[in-house]
Amino acid sequence: MLVQRRKLIGIRGCASAGQGEGENKSERRNFLSLEEAGLVEMSGLSTHERFLCRLTISSLNLLRVISEQEGCPIEELNAGRVCDWFVKDKLKREQNIDSAVLQWDDSEFQF
Repeated sequence: MLVQRRKLIGIRGCASAGQGEGENKSERRNFLSLEEAGLVEMSGLSTHERFLCRLTISSLNLLRVISEQEGCPIEELNAGRVCDWFVKDKLKREQNIDSAVLQWDDSEFQF
């Protein structure tokens, strides 16, 4: 069986995971930068491993945001604090979607 691998030659830009002063708050946040995604693609990992790696990196970046907003070191975050933050962010989203970190419309989402 012949397996072809695609190599990423270079990365021209990097999306910011955070927002600096003066940035438009209505812009969506990226929790996985182009640079990080490129590193994952060049890693030689399998498809499933790359997915988990991207998920883990983006989760780490979101945890950094949560830590900053909650005013505690990332090491002190636990399931309760993370759940509380998600509830707070959901309330922000319901009041004004631009004020929330996570911005999606779940009005049509059903289990």
